[in-house]
Amino acid sequence: MTACCSWNDVFQYETNKVIRIQSTNYGTIKWFFHVLFFSYISFALVNDRLYQWKEPVISSVHAKVKGVAKVKKEIMENGLKKVVWNVFDTADYTVPLQGNSFFVMTNFLKIEGQEQGLCPEYPTRRTLCTSDQGCKKGWMGPKSKGIQTGRCIEYKGKQKTCEVSAWCPVEAAEKAPEPALLGSAENFTVLIKNNIDFPSHNYTTRNILPDINVTCTFHKTQNPQCPIFRLGDIFQETGDNFSDVAIQGGIMGIEIYWDCNLDRWFHHCRPKYNFRRLDNKTAKESLYPGYSFRYAKYYKENNTEKRTLIKAFGIRFDILVFGTGGKFDIIQLIVYIGSNLSYFGLGTVFIDFLINTYSNKCCRSRIYPCCKCCEPCAVNEYYYRKKCESIVEPKQTLKYVSFVDEPHIRMVNQRLLERSLQDVEGEEVPSTGSRRADSVAMAHGPSCSVACGSFPDRGTNPCPLASAGGLSTTAPPGKP
Repeated sequence: MTACCSWNDVFQYETNKVIRIQSTNYGTIKWFFHVLFFSYISFALVNDRLYQWKEPVISSVHAKVKGVAKVKKEIMENGLKKVVWNVFDTADYTVPLQGNSFFVMTNFLKIEGQEQGLCPEYPTRRTLCTSDQGCKKGWMGPKSKGIQTGRCIEYKGKQKTCEVSAWCPVEAAEKAPEPALLGSAENFTVLIKNNIDFPSHNYTTRNILPDINVTCTFHKTQNPQCPIFRLGDIFQETGDNFSDVAIQGGIMGIEIYWDCNLDRWFHHCRPKYNFRRLDNKTAKESLYPGYSFRYAKYYKENNTEKRTLIKAFGIRFDILVFGTGGKFDIIQLIVYIGSNLSYFGLGTVFIDFLINTYSNKCCRSRIYPCCKCCEPCAVNEYYYRKKCESIVEPKQTLKYVSFVDEPHIRMVNQRLLERSLQDVEGEEVPSTGSRRADSVAMAHGPSCSVACGSFPDRGTNPCPLASAGGLSTTAPPGKP
């Protein structure tokens, strides 16, 4: 018996069979797909710089707001109203930066002269009362201005509310003034300083160019690299009206995008600015419209601590920095080319689809039952026959084999697939002496070729295995 594998089986190479079809139509289709995919891959490679290894940007941001506003204020003097003008500078309308954000106050409500004491709560559904029984000592709700004392006292006129221990007088529910008190804030300017770094590429830069004009103002087309922005121009870029937003406040995003090409031959690293409104524009439909917060200014008067409570409405500007920096990398280039080579196989898939579908056999049986034989279908039928080869699955055949030097017969019940009968182990079947003589005669008789006809070997001998090795085939025992 031979081994299941040998060194000849190990040192072998398999390849695909290629059929070359000389056809103008199919050749044109093939080159159309190849040119199309090659153009797309080349364009994407150059335009998107897919040959580079790209690193995300690391940045820090600092902003400075400049501008002065004049605010009208009415005061009582000798029983008469008098109009005065207050000047607001940077320290009045800005608050310290929080991360990559800065705030500009555009409107406010002010309560002056608050001090710690007892006073009536502002009237609400939970604070209105008619007697002390309607108030609970020590109670305070999430919207309360203080802690209830348990007494019900007069608020204004005929209304009564629960007394609270708080900063008195308590804050009332008022709407923001219209128009905004600091409406002139749209003329304020902000200088944005943005430093970026690409550690892996060892490259650092910033958005302020060495030759920048310090008196410039950003303009999207005329001066796109200027880092000084007018607040009103930012809102014009987003299509919003600064005066309307200034009443309730809002949130505006300033996007700085860095798309840096750090290769020496095409070096370019300049920021691109974009602006986006981040809060809900429909302020009237919002549950909590705009952007506001409260802060206080404390002072002492006659040795009594007092404060001025300010509810500030304004615009918060969030500076969002993102981008990448790339340099040429041979590994990225190889990966990109290798990942796109499979696109060239789509032309072959499409042509195979045409050959397999638009042939005589397929057209008549699947697509057009009444189709007559036409020249294109006949040509495709010819290509199809040359391309495809049908192989019938081998079937299992029962065989009885005997050797001249063995007293028994072997029953083989398996698929041989061109294996020699001498190498196949079968089930032993006892044989008589006369059967042995018949088997010897059959090994050298004309019936040998019929018995071995299922899987004949190559050559002129009709049954070479039987002649060379003493092999013979017989009918099953008990049958003539």
